[in-house]
Amino acid sequence: MESRLVPANAILDLTLADGLNPAPLADAGWAVAALEMPVRVIGETVVCDVVLFNPRAGHLLAVEAKSGANLEPEQGRRLMALTPELLVSAGGITVPEPVPLRCEVLYACIAYNADRICMGADEAGLRVPVLAVGGSEARLLRPEMAGPLLSAALSAPVVWSHPIARIVPFDHESPAEAFDQPVRAELIAAMAQQRPSVTIRALTEQAVRHFPIYGRAAQGRLLRAVRDAARRAAEAEPERFRYERSTETTEERVAVLRSPETFDRRGRTQGYQAVWGSRASRPRRRAEIPGQMDLFSELDEAERVATEEESDNGNEGDGDAQ
Repeated sequence: MESRLVPANAILDLTLADGLNPAPLADAGWAVAALEMPVRVIGETVVCDVVLFNPRAGHLLAVEAKSGANLEPEQGRRLMALTPELLVSAGGITVPEPVPLRCEVLYACIAYNADRICMGADEAGLRVPVLAVGGSEARLLRPEMAGPLLSAALSAPVVWSHPIARIVPFDHESPAEAFDQPVRAELIAAMAQQRPSVTIRALTEQAVRHFPIYGRAAQGRLLRAVRDAARRAAEAEPERFRYERSTETTEERVAVLRSPETFDRRGRTQGYQAVWGSRASRPRRRAEIPGQMDLFSELDEAERVATEEESDNGNEGDGDAQ
């Protein structure tokens, strides 16, 4: 994971109850509402890295995720000028029940930069709490500046029982090569599903897990990055894929020209492994989940079972003939 993505992933990990790391923000009622959301405030635009919403309490949390040690005073002042109405409107956030709304700003940073971030906040006159994210725990600093609900949820350091989850392993600011493996994995999946083609937008929605809740500017950059990765993939395997530009009536897409699914099933696994070189030469898309096989392992197992079945059928036939 890129170091600049650690604070945002820590916030997401605390808000998504997946049964691994503790999720006190989820326990307190918050859910992820938006990522990289631009909001017009006092005549300028400020981008909220993460927006959380607690519908029971009507509490919105605008998170600024800092990977460096410098705090931008003007950006901080714009964040402090946010109102619940601005956040709800910009994010298209649904408020299911009529409750009083309030919003709060939280800075999240790498632990070794926390002192500098707190100092920068003081110099800028920003009364904001700071979440210091370390390798072993996350700790809320300046809790007296947090609202009662937030300070209660993070009243004690959150000790990580597992490494911080790679919920957002890459984003719109990641280098081009970060998109290659996820995009190629989705193209392999399209092959396995025998899809004749997949649009770039559909490919983006599949490769970028939280694409729908990104702000439009970030979505546009993600779409372009996935398109470029898809073009590279098609250029590397011209017999199997073709990138097709958009027209007045069609969306840009990748056509699947040839798939191992069209061959004898005993050769499918080798066919998939041949796409973009050997399996061992490609990095894994994400860490394996215990008990869950990856696509190639499943194909290996399916091939083994199919071969055994054919062998058994053949032996039965020989016995009948005798």
